[in-house]
Amino acid sequence: MPSSSFFIRWQHVAVLSFSLLFSTTSSAQKPDQIQSNHLLRVNLLFVGAHPDDESGVTATFAREVLDHGARAAVVLATRGEGGGNAIGKELGPSLGILREAEIRRSARTYGVDLVYFLDKTDFFYTLSNQAAFDVWNHEDTLARLVRLVRLLRPDVMVTMWPGPGTHGMHQAAARLATEAFSAASDPNRFPEQINEEFLRPWQPLKLYYNTNRPGAVSIPTSDISPARFMSYAEIKALALRNFRSQGFDRFALLPPRRTTAESFLLVKTMVPPKNHTNSLLDGIDQKINSTIVLGPPALADPISIRVIPRNDVEEFRQWAHEHQVEWAAGLLPAAVSIGVGQTETILVEITNRQKEPADGDVTLSLPEMWKEKPITERYLVPGQSRVQVPFYVAVPTGTVQGSYPIHIATVSSGTAVIDSGQIDVLPVMALTRIMNTPEIDGRLNDWQGIGVQPIPSANIWSGSVPGGDVDCSGTVRAVYDQNFLYVAVEVLDDIVVCNIAPDDIKGHWRSDAVEICIDPSGRSTNTLTVFKAGIFPGTTESRRARAARDADGNQGIIEKTAPGMRLASSFSERGYVIETAIAWADMPGGKAPEVGQTIGFNVILYDGDDTSAGSGANIGKARLAWSYRPSAQALPYYYGRAVIR
Repeated sequence: MPSSSFFIRWQHVAVLSFSLLFSTTSSAQKPDQIQSNHLLRVNLLFVGAHPDDESGVTATFAREVLDHGARAAVVLATRGEGGGNAIGKELGPSLGILREAEIRRSARTYGVDLVYFLDKTDFFYTLSNQAAFDVWNHEDTLARLVRLVRLLRPDVMVTMWPGPGTHGMHQAAARLATEAFSAASDPNRFPEQINEEFLRPWQPLKLYYNTNRPGAVSIPTSDISPARFMSYAEIKALALRNFRSQGFDRFALLPPRRTTAESFLLVKTMVPPKNHTNSLLDGIDQKINSTIVLGPPALADPISIRVIPRNDVEEFRQWAHEHQVEWAAGLLPAAVSIGVGQTETILVEITNRQKEPADGDVTLSLPEMWKEKPITERYLVPGQSRVQVPFYVAVPTGTVQGSYPIHIATVSSGTAVIDSGQIDVLPVMALTRIMNTPEIDGRLNDWQGIGVQPIPSANIWSGSVPGGDVDCSGTVRAVYDQNFLYVAVEVLDDIVVCNIAPDDIKGHWRSDAVEICIDPSGRSTNTLTVFKAGIFPGTTESRRARAARDADGNQGIIEKTAPGMRLASSFSERGYVIETAIAWADMPGGKAPEVGQTIGFNVILYDGDDTSAGSGANIGKARLAWSYRPSAQALPYYYGRAVIR
């Protein structure tokens, strides 16, 4: 056994060595030289709404961080606690904790160690940015983001597409990022951060939208990372597989089935842009020029005309104009929705930038297959003013639902002035009042003589149904009385899966299910003012139908949120039937519509054929609808029309 003198000598040497190490470190890097930007300064900053929103930039960030020595950070508005859960029953804050763990594991895969949250509430799936801001508080959320921009001092910011057609919280996060790009450099915005927290204004050099819209640069993912000796697509798949609560492991496969490029649209820059680049950081060492303007120049013509689009696109264009990305807003078509056989007003705005009045003719050209002659209207616009000219457009009976182009034109000083848009044609049904109400028993023998609305397999808006109508299709019948809306849905499905437990009635998109969407006003702009219920034909324990309201103003199982609702199901070798009576009293407005009124109505079929999946797993394969559009369940202006008779 060693003597005690050995331990004394060893201890003396150890203490001396530690002292020398500490003293050497101190002399090389004095404490007063350490600055906050040594820990927080980044080159790239992604701004999104939920964990996994950064999935569109993962390979590109891996390229910059792992192989080019860049630093990157991710900022998210929420922890995603309002989403689904494919690996457990955790919901709300508990799900948020799970999803935070997932993104931190994912980000480490491609070298990102800085992940921050704005601590805002995630709630149901909506395509309305206004719904997000109603919950988040725009100014408070912007202030939190500006604080992080001033702290992290990024060279380049990347965010999502801020316009309609995507998740409302994605839109909101992208708009906040766009505003923070400029607000962070303005000492008059949130001055308390400067005066009380001692932050400094900061101006990022470039802002990109993660989108493949025209003008975007595409960065490949198939080439190899020298640092990891695998493709960037493989690194991305490894990272995304961590988002198992959202089912990403089902498609983020190794090896990847395909290597899709990541696309970025440059919308703001303080340095000269490069047209062809594989790096978002190209050019950041160039001289700053705050006068650079991207996109086409602003209109300076004496006369301009435009089709006024739906409210969400119109509001987006106004926001984009205010924040100097107006040209990007023009990438969305000016669309209006009209039902088959119905007449609606299309407004055309004419702007006169001259001092003198302007007059003339404006012509609206409709789709050629409608066999309608162009409609011409006269206009008179006072000097430096604008007017709106109404056109009354009827969609011919028999028109197939879909999007149809329209064009408007006038002549100013001998030069043609034009604009274009589209009409989204929606299906229409008659909703008839009946005296003998059907029995809600899952059988259709008392629905004879009621008009049938088909949902063929061609009415698909997500996924695939390789087996055609036998794989998944359906029919819908609907009638009403003073107290209830009655709906019968017959689903043709070769494999019916009921993998939802009776204590897990939520997330109907995970399994075979039917969703019924009703907009009693016929004018809703988001789902807060509609009724939406997802109905499972059965559960893991029985073939008894269960339902829950989802993504409307009163979510949860119908026993609590729609107590007047009755439902039943039945099964056959061909598929299943859902029959329900929905109380008008449980819907927004609380009463039956009047004769002649038109309400929004849609029925969506969810199909999943995986019989081996565990209880609650997301087996969603395809989505069909009576009125079928992308995100048909979340956009009331895409619901079909039901005319009350």
